[in-house]
Amino acid sequence: MIIRTLLLLAITTMASFWANAEKITLANGEWAPYLSEKLQHYGYMSRIVKEAFAEEGIEVEYVFLPWKRGYEEAKKGVYAGSLIWGYNDERAKDFLYSDTVATLGTSLFYNKDKPVDWKEPKDLGKYKIGGMIGYAYGIEDLEKSGTVKIDRIDNVEGNYRKLAAGRLDIVLEDTEVGLESIAGYGLSDKLMPHPQTLEPRKYSVIFSKKYPKAQELMEAFNRGLKKIIDDGRYDKYLQESRSGAYRK
Repeated sequence: MIIRTLLLLAITTMASFWANAEKITLANGEWAPYLSEKLQHYGYMSRIVKEAFAEEGIEVEYVFLPWKRGYEEAKKGVYAGSLIWGYNDERAKDFLYSDTVATLGTSLFYNKDKPVDWKEPKDLGKYKIGGMIGYAYGIEDLEKSGTVKIDRIDNVEGNYRKLAAGRLDIVLEDTEVGLESIAGYGLSDKLMPHPQTLEPRKYSVIFSKKYPKAQELMEAFNRGLKKIIDDGRYDKYLQESRSGAYRK
């Protein structure tokens, strides 16, 4: 009888908890293997973010949008925020940044028939470079000064097709993402990453300053993220992703 009463109490408590749990929506985007509507758990990074919030009693829903649109709508406060983004001063005017959720290196993918030669970022000014709208690659100062020009579009496949056709010399992309992308497009025989990468970039969840309780949400996420890292789930999910466990 006592056990039954305790079970009923536990069920009632949990039901009450979930009924009163805070729910937020974050703008997400296609960036496999980290984030994708086509992957289990929407990619391992989406899983880490969701479970970090869950540790603090916050339920997360994702809406997958083109990066530019998701960013702009989150900026207006339509969504609580977006994942995952590198830091820049302009973005920080409208968003709060969480603790670092990933540190990623940017590779220079090139056509095997047209090797590229560079030692420092300013050397890239002689090349036609493709990138994504809204992405930060760590060379934005050179881009703003005109030393380096990046042809930015919102279709990652388009960049790689241009590179394979010889219309671009370089496509900037995170190493793992780029390797997975060119394999998926059947271009691994034509394209490859340069062994030298740009400076690693830190990525965070960003929270719109126009969204109610943005500061509290960021602090809650940071606490939850620490728990995910400390109990080993972060590394576990990363290794699962690398082994292909998140592919449907």
